[in-house]
Amino acid sequence: MKIKNLIYLTLLVCFVSMPKVSHGQIDIVFDLLYEINFLFGFEGEPRARDTEFTEYPYDLYDDGRYRPLGEEGRRINTKAQILFQSNERNILGGFGQIQFSPISTITLDLNHRQIFDGNNIRESNKIAISNFTFQYNRIRNQRFNLWWDLGLTRYEELDISDWGISGGLGFSWFFKEPFSLHTGYRYHEFLDQGDGLSVFDIKLQLHIEKYFISGGYQNLGDRISANTWLMGGGVYF
Repeated sequence: MKIKNLIYLTLLVCFVSMPKVSHGQIDIVFDLLYEINFLFGFEGEPRARDTEFTEYPYDLYDDGRYRPLGEEGRRINTKAQILFQSNERNILGGFGQIQFSPISTITLDLNHRQIFDGNNIRESNKIAISNFTFQYNRIRNQRFNLWWDLGLTRYEELDISDWGISGGLGFSWFFKEPFSLHTGYRYHEFLDQGDGLSVFDIKLQLHIEKYFISGGYQNLGDRISANTWLMGGGVYF
């Protein structure tokens, strides 16, 4: 019996053996165990050693970020991109991101967003948002990948500096060479008083060997309210 299953069985036996346990409490335990498996993987699903990275999307055939199951590839993967964002009125800014994956299931994501809110850049309100996340690549198929993440955020505006935590979810779909679709949602909750920050984006990427051109849409909500378009590019290495 695997150690993980032994731990689950022990917890279940201890809980059920407690006096005055209701069926509702037992249901909660089963729901909790199911959610843990849902987040990290069910029995029989590919593990980190079973999936490896491509050199870059579409380097051989229709594979995206990952090689087909069982085929050899790269053990590590890095992706970097820079995007320009604007709502063509009073929001202007840029977004930089680097993602490093030491194994196929884990990605360390460091990103920074600089926003200028105002028609005159010199006099505009400057907002900086830095975010570092631990991303778990939950589904790692040849053409479709789904991930969730947890992280830390630093928010700076005028003389205000605030730290917070973040949680996110997203997916990538390599649907037709040389294109791919990427979307994600992340919410930032800050420690000091004030609104949180929600970020939703959706992007279409055109792949040219290890490089790509990216364009799409982003919505910022709560603490910052703005709908912007995105344009830029990046590289896999």
